[in-house]
Amino acid sequence: HIANSTLAGGVAVGSSARLAMTPGGALLLGVVAGVVSVYGYVYSTPMLEKKLGVFDTCGVGNLHGWPSVLGGLASILFVALDSDAEFLKYSGFWQC
Repeated sequence: HIANSTLAGGVAVGSSARLAMTPGGALLLGVVAGVVSVYGYVYSTPMLEKKLGVFDTCGVGNLHGWPSVLGGLASILFVALDSDAEFLKYSGFWQC
């Protein structure tokens, strides 16, 4: 699960890469995503197999699913912490 944990950290950090994130914040988010991925293999996969009959043979939910949810929640936190972000100043959707 170590290789998947490393990739899960990249998934979580990549989903909030444009935001103002310190190297320490990126490291912390990556470590937490790795832990979430391992716990997904231990708890989420057996529960999905037993209760719903869903077999995630490649571990896609634990590698991309849970870490991307964590990265999305971290993005909300990073935007809340950096309310002066450059991209928040644009009023139109299609402005360049």
